[in-house]
Amino acid sequence: MNNQVNGIVIVDNNSQNKEVIKSICNDVDVCVFIEIGFNSGIAYALKVGINHAVNHFNCKWILLLDDDTILLEGAIDKAFKIFENLPSLLKNRIGLIALTSVNGDCKIQRVVYGIFSGSIVKSDVAIKACCRDNFFLDQADFDFYAKIRELGYLTLLIKCKLIDHKLGTLLWIPVISNIAGRPLPYELPWRFYYLVRNSSILLKEGKMDFRFYITQIFGWGIKILFKDGFRKFIKPLSLGILHALLNREGFLAPIIFE
Repeated sequence: MNNQVNGIVIVDNNSQNKEVIKSICNDVDVCVFIEIGFNSGIAYALKVGINHAVNHFNCKWILLLDDDTILLEGAIDKAFKIFENLPSLLKNRIGLIALTSVNGDCKIQRVVYGIFSGSIVKSDVAIKACCRDNFFLDQADFDFYAKIRELGYLTLLIKCKLIDHKLGTLLWIPVISNIAGRPLPYELPWRFYYLVRNSSILLKEGKMDFRFYITQIFGWGIKILFKDGFRKFIKPLSLGILHALLNREGFLAPIIFE
């Protein structure tokens, strides 16, 4: 990846293999390793990384990647060739370009609910919009995209495979996988809590439409219901909605949902 960018900032959230990561980073001239020392959540880690990149690399654009995303060879050049071929008036309005892991015709289109990983963001936009660290994990990326649009910029997506990225753990879910005939993406109940709580907050704030809200909560919740049972489904669901109504954000210990 270092042959596609001018600098690399790795922010470590107290990972078990941080010494290995640090050693690899030290072998790359343009790599900076920042150790937070605890699991601060993705939003806070990104805020730290973006601030460092802007202040030390004087960059115009920032590419966000998580630890399970691989940037394909030539992806950045391809993305910016597509960008440069756009009309000047449109280019000035673009705040973020999302790279995807799906095959397509490489046409550019608007995206509302995008993820952090694979997003290329104008640095002056990123510093203003990133990040809602009280969300801790899930849906902080949706809030990020919404804030960019609130600043008057477009959030766009290039529809072709420029990264490798897999979302969630694939598991065989009773009944549902039998119907689908394959393992399905699955997240633990404590992750479902963050999804419910933070989505409910975004719904209240008008940053998420009701149809999308219901679809994703049903899609993730039904897997927990069939795999883990009713209690492990209803607790994060009800607690997530309650905390959203009370405007309670921040970290909640996973042990609560065991």
